[in-house]
Amino acid sequence: MRELDAAGLAGRDDPMLRHHVDAAGVTRAWAAGGATVVEHAVAWGDSPPGALALLGLGPAADLDPLLAAVAGAGADPWRLVVEQTSADAVPAAWRFAPSHAWHWMLTRTPPAPDGAAADVEVVEVTGRTAEVDVVLDAVQRTSFVGGASAVETWLGVEGPDGGLLAVGALVRRPDGTGQLRGITTLPGHTGRGLATAVSAALTRRALEHGTGVATLGVFTDNGRAVRVYERLGYRVGHTLVAGRTGEPSA
Repeated sequence: MRELDAAGLAGRDDPMLRHHVDAAGVTRAWAAGGATVVEHAVAWGDSPPGALALLGLGPAADLDPLLAAVAGAGADPWRLVVEQTSADAVPAAWRFAPSHAWHWMLTRTPPAPDGAAADVEVVEVTGRTAEVDVVLDAVQRTSFVGGASAVETWLGVEGPDGGLLAVGALVRRPDGTGQLRGITTLPGHTGRGLATAVSAALTRRALEHGTGVATLGVFTDNGRAVRVYERLGYRVGHTLVAGRTGEPSA
């Protein structure tokens, strides 16, 4: 195990480290082989003051012993995000009840027209906060969006009466990478390509500026959404689980 400085972390060959991790929030980082563990500050609504999280990426053969070594060095994270393949190797002191597994996906290629979705009109809905919330609140398992100040733009699809049937947000990561969030369709209107059209439009917008990379997160058991994103050109970069440490499974 070796500890990384800022330059060493920036030199790691992993797109999630380059396009997702906020370098300004990193407190320490370690590497071994193809694995990297990053400690960073978190300031969410439910996080205690000074809370730290760990992100563990890389093949299990390298990541499993690296996690053990970092735990032995005294790291004490409030939350852990780790490759699904290393979930069973999480040190005992950090055991947590894993969340649903999710894919971190990315693309560098503008999506081609996608079937019926190519005829769906996508409009700017930034500022229509109450209407966007109606769509998000109608689906119990909504995607994480973050604070309103983090959103660069909201796009959506309107019904015949002008009401919103589907919405999605574009957020910029600190390095300028565009990240899709909150892609949601009202119940009763799924299967019509609305979310596909919103996702495609957001992806094109994301790629126009910044790093020329678009990313998103999607639960692995949401097979329909995963297939949509694959058709739009996204590929899986990492499959991860997350949870608060000290909350073991029952």
